[in-house]
Amino acid sequence: MITSRVLRLPRKPFVDLDYARHMPAAYVERVKRTVPRKVFGDRFGAPDIKMYYVHPDDYLPSHKRPWEDKQLSSHLQRADKYFSSQLSQQFFNLRRPKSQRIPDTEWTFFPGDLVQVMVGKDKGRQGLVLTISRDTSDVIVDGLHTRLGEDMEGSEKLGVDKTLRWQEQPLSVSKKQVMLVDPNDESPCEARWQLNSAGDEYIRVSTKSGYEIPIPSQAKVTYEYLQPENYIEVEGKDTPADAVLERTYMPKVASFEQEIMEDMGIKEERTPKPTFWY
Repeated sequence: MITSRVLRLPRKPFVDLDYARHMPAAYVERVKRTVPRKVFGDRFGAPDIKMYYVHPDDYLPSHKRPWEDKQLSSHLQRADKYFSSQLSQQFFNLRRPKSQRIPDTEWTFFPGDLVQVMVGKDKGRQGLVLTISRDTSDVIVDGLHTRLGEDMEGSEKLGVDKTLRWQEQPLSVSKKQVMLVDPNDESPCEARWQLNSAGDEYIRVSTKSGYEIPIPSQAKVTYEYLQPENYIEVEGKDTPADAVLERTYMPKVASFEQEIMEDMGIKEERTPKPTFWY
């Protein structure tokens, strides 16, 4: 296998450590209901017509995962309204996201980080990050910035008594409602990415003291393993890493039919006619 130049570039953990890194991008887009419902192509040079389940500009990101039951049901309901308005040729008011996603190169928060709340009744208190939302640039801090709410909405219809509990509310990183804790003096600080001394990996350092803020192990936890190095491959189920990295295809300047003819030993002696595209 030929090692490409891209593989030798410094590793960027702020890109790798995302909640959707082990999930197909098609699945994430499907639960958002922003994938095309039907594409009308071959329109003799005119642009394709796309009919969406829900228009991409209409998707409102949330600190909750898009595949959770409550979020997915709201996307399905919105998709039915959108498509029914298209069929009846009625006006459909598109919503716009209220927040902007912070670029990956500037995002420095991960699950398990020790942070300090800067607003609200818990101002000045420190806690651990439970979850992050890259779409809304929000974080959830364990046990802080809570609000009393129903544990399960609509429980009375099922004959279950209504129960209340303290629910953590999202804190905005872009508005500096929460900040990282400097490991040097345990005070709030901002962080940035820079190359380590070896020049092979980006590390997170405090802009206040210059101390490194290591990425917590909780940020690497997935449904499949707690730590990537402790993952055990299942024989017969998982594809071995050697087989994945093996190069089995060599690109050629030939069409699909020409490659088949070459493999089967068929020689074409006829001269192809010129083809014109309009």
